[in-house]
Amino acid sequence: MPPSITTVCFDLDDTLLEYNQDGDAVIAEAFARAGVDAFCDSEELWACADAVPDADSDHHFLTQTFEIAAERYGGPTTDAESLASAYEAAIDHTDVSFRPGAETALAHARDHGRVGLVTNGERATQTVKLEALGIHDHFETHVYAGEMTPPKPAREPFDRAVTALGATPERTLYVGNSLKHDVGGAKDAGLQAAWFPESGGRGETRDHSPDYTFDSLAELKRLL
Repeated sequence: MPPSITTVCFDLDDTLLEYNQDGDAVIAEAFARAGVDAFCDSEELWACADAVPDADSDHHFLTQTFEIAAERYGGPTTDAESLASAYEAAIDHTDVSFRPGAETALAHARDHGRVGLVTNGERATQTVKLEALGIHDHFETHVYAGEMTPPKPAREPFDRAVTALGATPERTLYVGNSLKHDVGGAKDAGLQAAWFPESGGRGETRDHSPDYTFDSLAELKRLL
């Protein structure tokens, strides 16, 4: 049986929050803004994200994602940067909502012990979303992986959060939606890991095994 949990760290995108905008509509608008014939939908685009190596910025990450998608689906790789810029213009980072049980889970975690955030993405972009939901100050430490450390699934962002919180890895639970970036990274750093998959995400390749799997983040309460 895993040690009792004293500390909880959360992922942000697609774990605590989700975008209200329709993903396919945003992608379609990006193609239209860039003047490029659509060669993939939202699901196909983000399936390419796992193949992106380390990126210097959110823009660089998007550019590489579009490049990989173009290679896979027969699009023009030369338009990847303009597509990234068009996507950034189409997405509204303030138009976000809590995922099921997220607000309750965060409250329980704060009542229970120390709480941190470990998220891939630039501070400026992620702060907009945190402030839109009014939860920026709900975390005792913020680790913006890809800016402050290598991106997840590298272990450095998890190590940094655990150290900042004065916690021990084996008694820290990390909650995220990605088996590769969240579960794999957390487990490599010695943390316990809870997986909260997106709709349809249970079909994700099981290269990493979470300690817990949630249908709703409200289930976190029973572990604390």
